[in-house]
Amino acid sequence: MSDNKSIALTMEEVCSLAKKYAIPVTDVLLIALNRYGIHAEVPDNRLRFKLKLLTCKGAFYVAVCVNTFLSPFTLHHNKLYLGSEVIGIVFDIEKDTCDSTYFRRNRTELTLNSNMRSRCFGCTFCGTYKLDADDGFDMSSDEKIYEYIEQFMKNNGMANLENLVRLTICTGCFASEERLIEHILSVYRVFQQFGFNKRIRYIGSQIRSEKAMRILSEQIRSFSLSLTVECFTNRERRMRKEKASLSIEEIKEVLARALRYNFSTNYLYIVGLDELEDMKSGIQNLSNKVNRLPVFQIMQNYVSDHEKERVEAAKNIEYYLQARQIIEDCFKTNNYTPRIWENYRGLFYTQYQNKPLPGIRI
Repeated sequence: MSDNKSIALTMEEVCSLAKKYAIPVTDVLLIALNRYGIHAEVPDNRLRFKLKLLTCKGAFYVAVCVNTFLSPFTLHHNKLYLGSEVIGIVFDIEKDTCDSTYFRRNRTELTLNSNMRSRCFGCTFCGTYKLDADDGFDMSSDEKIYEYIEQFMKNNGMANLENLVRLTICTGCFASEERLIEHILSVYRVFQQFGFNKRIRYIGSQIRSEKAMRILSEQIRSFSLSLTVECFTNRERRMRKEKASLSIEEIKEVLARALRYNFSTNYLYIVGLDELEDMKSGIQNLSNKVNRLPVFQIMQNYVSDHEKERVEAAKNIEYYLQARQIIEDCFKTNNYTPRIWENYRGLFYTQYQNKPLPGIRI
């Protein structure tokens, strides 16, 4: 797609929106970039890169869709344009693939995709399965996990895993909750052999039962559950049946159960699938069932047809600025803060609840 005329966002309009919503210009730009994606003369539909905006010191890590929407942003010769105006410099460009393992938080957090997310499909808004697969590794036993991690460490010049503060397991669905628990414990055993003894985090929707949580609490010193809620309405239509089978009331029960086991507990939610009132109601309904800020991700168009998945209001950039205000208001009495390095497609980048948002970004 080379015609950007359908969205005529300008830097002047960005500054106006920033003033209207009392949001830094940098945050408005990054929200818009995640919502609209970019146009670039490349064959790939997803890119990830580091971005130095002219409005802010330091760099941000960005993973966006390419040529899947009539975007006002263009990438050309490592310069990012909004319309005809250069707004930033792009470097360390990579094709976005369905990686098995990758670092976050300045190489102190590791995400392990150990059950091939590229084979997971069924949610109408997700495009992970559309990415080129780079996750075809067998990690079905302690021995195979050990071989994989040993090679990964060699490739990255690591003597051990003692510097990791958290390991996140984010996978495709397993055949059963029991099989998933066996896998998590297997991963934990192997990583301990390489000096890792910190927190394990699971992203997904398959850990639900009292039995599963009891086993995890007994065998893993520090555990985090990030439940993939994704949306509050039309769940049966939008999500694969295994995920949609978890009703909102059951979500509340699972999160409450996780809190009783003293897990670090939150959920993942995609901003753009619900009307703002439904989003607000859902957040308030779960507000006392988490002990850290949920991960609010901006809906992205992995393919052009994903634009149809947004509610009509979410096609306007102001929807996301209003969503940001709602989230801040819902959690105004909590001391939770967003983690930029944990969510590259979020709503908060340099400011949260009118306070600077410092810390690691990449």
